[in-house]
Amino acid sequence: MSKEPTQRKSSAILRLADGTVKQRNLLTGTEVWTVPGRSHRPLTPADQDMSPLNHKKDGHHCAFCEKRYMETPPEKARIVRDATSGEWKHLHALSAEQLNNTVAEFRRIPNLFEIVSYNYWHLNHEHVPSEAERRRMADYLASSTGYDHVMQVVHARMTASGMTEDEFATLSDSEKLQQANGFFSGGHDVIVARRHFVDGATTTAQLASSGTLTPDEHYQYIKFTAESMADLYTLDPAVRYVTAFQNWLRPAGASFDHLHKQLVAIDEHSVQTEAELERLRHEPTLYDEILRVG
Repeated sequence: MSKEPTQRKSSAILRLADGTVKQRNLLTGTEVWTVPGRSHRPLTPADQDMSPLNHKKDGHHCAFCEKRYMETPPEKARIVRDATSGEWKHLHALSAEQLNNTVAEFRRIPNLFEIVSYNYWHLNHEHVPSEAERRRMADYLASSTGYDHVMQVVHARMTASGMTEDEFATLSDSEKLQQANGFFSGGHDVIVARRHFVDGATTTAQLASSGTLTPDEHYQYIKFTAESMADLYTLDPAVRYVTAFQNWLRPAGASFDHLHKQLVAIDEHSVQTEAELERLRHEPTLYDEILRVG
């Protein structure tokens, strides 16, 4: 059951239990959220170099690349393509041991540095993992590979957030695993494409983008994104909206220059969404008009 906000919605500043601060312009309704821990992402300056591509690093260019699956949180789902038939297949809830058995064309993984965190949902809406999510977490941790993977990712996040090695070492395994709840019951996912650079790239300037996908790949990318958004709506009864955005490249705020989309479950409607809903109340067939062909 959701908790009541600590201040009235009309307040210009709303401070929530997890540390999130919502600042609202009382004239326009525009709202800005300041989220604890988001600034700890591993941002580095954008690489403007056009150097020859070092193919010894293929698959290792960043943490989203296919040889570094163990550096990201436990995967929720992936799409693979059969090399012989070309058939697209969905794989769900892989174990740690299965991650490198196939190469994912697209992966759905939890964001290591969430915008709206598991703690946000837990502290403000009393959210807890579902029975299926508890089983998934238990199954993943049951193997030594899965356990080590989760602990490695928890360590990476907590030390990036300012915790020292000595401080991390003093935590019990139970305390460390509490930090992993969001990997299995969080509301901020990333949809990562396979390529870092385009096929046949010779310089570091030839990054893969949405425009370099084939029409079939792009269809699968969008479809997978839409399906993942629909799933996030089931995270908690308090989810009112799921936003998707593609902040590709570091000038747009991305941690890596690797094609990906971000999906974030939110417990409020934006001003724009509220205005859109109001228009729909007066024109309920508006979407049909927009989508009508011919």
